[in-house]
Amino acid sequence: MAEEVTAAVEEERELASQPIPGLVRKYTIVTGQGMLAQIIMVVLEGLVMGWGLGAHGLACVSIIMSVEYINLAFGNLFGTGVPAVVGNLLGAGDIKGASKAFSQGFWLTTIVSVLLAVVMAVFTEPICAFFGATPDIMADTVAGVRTFAVLLPLTVIGQMVTAVMRVDEKVQIQANLMTVSAIVAICWLALSTFVLKFGVMGAGVYYGLSIGIWAIGIFWFIGGKKSQLQISLADLKLDLAVCGQILKIGFPFFLVQGATFIFNTVANSLLGSLGGDMGSLYIAAFGVINGYILYITMMVAQCFSYGLQPIAAFNAGAKAWARLKETLSCTLKYQVVTLALVTVALWLAATPVCAFFAGSDPALVEVAANATRTVILAVALGYLAMTMSIYFQAVEKVGVATFTGLLRYVICSVPLMYLLGNMMGVEGVWIALVVADAITGIISIALAAHESKRLSGLPA
Repeated sequence: MAEEVTAAVEEERELASQPIPGLVRKYTIVTGQGMLAQIIMVVLEGLVMGWGLGAHGLACVSIIMSVEYINLAFGNLFGTGVPAVVGNLLGAGDIKGASKAFSQGFWLTTIVSVLLAVVMAVFTEPICAFFGATPDIMADTVAGVRTFAVLLPLTVIGQMVTAVMRVDEKVQIQANLMTVSAIVAICWLALSTFVLKFGVMGAGVYYGLSIGIWAIGIFWFIGGKKSQLQISLADLKLDLAVCGQILKIGFPFFLVQGATFIFNTVANSLLGSLGGDMGSLYIAAFGVINGYILYITMMVAQCFSYGLQPIAAFNAGAKAWARLKETLSCTLKYQVVTLALVTVALWLAATPVCAFFAGSDPALVEVAANATRTVILAVALGYLAMTMSIYFQAVEKVGVATFTGLLRYVICSVPLMYLLGNMMGVEGVWIALVVADAITGIISIALAAHESKRLSGLPA
């Protein structure tokens, strides 16, 4: 009977039957539609903030990005753990178990995100000081972080729900949600900055809206008409076994984004101290580079990572090892080529790109452009670690997923920033990021080759 159910599931689901290269392209492109909307939103965000808030506002945003990375850390904890468990159960033909796992994951996500929001709202000022906010930007930074915290539960839930939509083969719907949220958020940012004059506080609301609107996807899983996966009030009583599995699988990517928080905080602190009287200027330049240029590049890489996730999770659950191997190799090839092209474009256009984001401050434009030409050199290799981490989570290899999740930001970047920064000053911080990306890429490629060899040795 179980074999008949599995066969029926495989027949109706494209993840089990369609050619892998086409699936990788489809899931990457459709995910990319939503990401494109987000990228456009970030581009317009930079334009509004750079010209509307100036260097002071960009320095505040650089600190607020630490909160954004915490948001992404929890969003990706549940946005990888829940769909990985659900995808494995769907691949094994257990639809009832998959629905229960999703419902449990929804309530777990809700409880944790509400608690996180309360902590961020109550202890905002000491948190901002820890993130590296200097006295001249503290007041506005606190206002931005506190308003963002109010919307934090929706942003975390939204990331989880849209990730499950991909496993449920509703990629177009989740892409549409991402598109709508981008339009609404950027319209709010322009209105709050240029008309309502809310300043950095308006930017905090913007960060909440840009992802929080994704939580509308909850309604897809209520009522039983649109999906076999359903949210049940009975699952508010959490099953420790299911929740433990979700946390076990999602924890490595939580560390990936948690590592970006550490990376962002360390970089801001080092640039502020090593830069002397120009510390705030270097923090603002890092805000341009990390908050916009590298962030947009990371979102391009995420198109491939998120496209890989449901394909890998399903075929791992179905023990389709040849399809799993092909999924990994296709994704990495497509990702490296695409990011290499993005790197060339950004290197050639560093000055106009930074001028676009930095506003009318020529000193900020010059510092940011010079740093960008260095920092961007090896990101095509560095972001391979993120994709490998998601892959290893999907196949439930938690140890190596954790390692790759920490590799770029904590294991490589943070020590190198301290070492080269103390040796070479601010320039050493920029160079450290290139070296870290190169080392990360080499290790990631070696891990991918080893995994491919392992899959080749498994019985078909």
